[in-house]
Amino acid sequence: MFWSTFSPNRPLAPRLPRVLLFLSWLALGACSTVIDVNAPWKEETIVTALIDPNDAVHYLRIHKAFLDPNRNALVVAQIRDSLYHDIARTSVWVEVWKNGFRRDSLPCTPFDTLIQGGGGIFPDTVRLYRFYSPLVNGKPLLDSSAEHRLQILTPTGQMVSASMFPIGSNNSLPIGLPPGGWTVPPPNFSGLNWSSNGGHALNIRVPANTARYNASVRAYYDEWCVDSVPPGPPPHPDTPGLKLKYLEWPITNNGINPGTAFVTRIYGRNLFSLMNATLAKEPRTHRRLRGTLFHFYWLDEPFGTYLQVTNSSPSMSDVKPTFTNIVNGYGLFASRRQLPNPSTDTASPYPFGSPFWRQALGGTGTDSLRLKYPDLNFQP
Repeated sequence: MFWSTFSPNRPLAPRLPRVLLFLSWLALGACSTVIDVNAPWKEETIVTALIDPNDAVHYLRIHKAFLDPNRNALVVAQIRDSLYHDIARTSVWVEVWKNGFRRDSLPCTPFDTLIQGGGGIFPDTVRLYRFYSPLVNGKPLLDSSAEHRLQILTPTGQMVSASMFPIGSNNSLPIGLPPGGWTVPPPNFSGLNWSSNGGHALNIRVPANTARYNASVRAYYDEWCVDSVPPGPPPHPDTPGLKLKYLEWPITNNGINPGTAFVTRIYGRNLFSLMNATLAKEPRTHRRLRGTLFHFYWLDEPFGTYLQVTNSSPSMSDVKPTFTNIVNGYGLFASRRQLPNPSTDTASPYPFGSPFWRQALGGTGTDSLRLKYPDLNFQP
């Protein structure tokens, strides 16, 4: 599934070097593997950037790709300076254009970060660039109605560029709804009754500049060994072996016109069936459903197209089409957005403090789960 690579289960910032390195590898992997090491070489600029408007700081990876006709490619790759443009002679910035006028210019500053576990035969550092969202009324904000133009002036005088409109947020819904205002999980009240035959309504309004989306639910549950806690609910937080786990439940994904609003119904019986097919049935393992966290992922057109053309081919002989939206270079400059985002969602403890969290109604709320699938050992 296209969203799994960017799961919000883990903070984004520590993973950025690996995420950007992975996407850069994909961009190169889509090219031909036939190389003439004696042919004249040409320096190419590779750009990878996924801009999430939820974040106040945005990261880009910019590096070079070329072959030296006089040395082995692996030898060249171990030379740190061969991977990156000279920062003293390289300028990187993002221009914000709206209604035909340049409204702002955001400088991108370089910094080096270590690769966890080292780089093997390659350098163990990655050079990234970062820029900050402008402050609007004291809060960082990327304007989804403005074109954001990436500009890179390389030491050779070549101008590398790309364009992107950030995924928007629709705040036209009533005040009091979750941040962003375009997603409305079912009301919490005293907890969601997942045994209800009528299910629950999930209201979604797709934000501006979205080409593909995914909505999913994470069902969180406690799991413990029956030998480690006295009989009777609930297990104490210090129960030996007590673990909080979750199960990912895909709800819907599609392409739809930005700004479109729709309602989909979700049913506990589908969730319970997924649990029965996924969870191990161990007699001494007991569980209790804690609640659900609603997740929403939005991708723009360039990112959606990039993932589509770099997907695994059903035939090993098929040649993957290449995709780039970088002018005078290769790679991807695109936007995505996800809610909630653990790197910016400061509600504590996560996920229970998130506005997208819905507690499960105890007792009758999970009766049908316990009655239909007793081998899972879910408790009231």
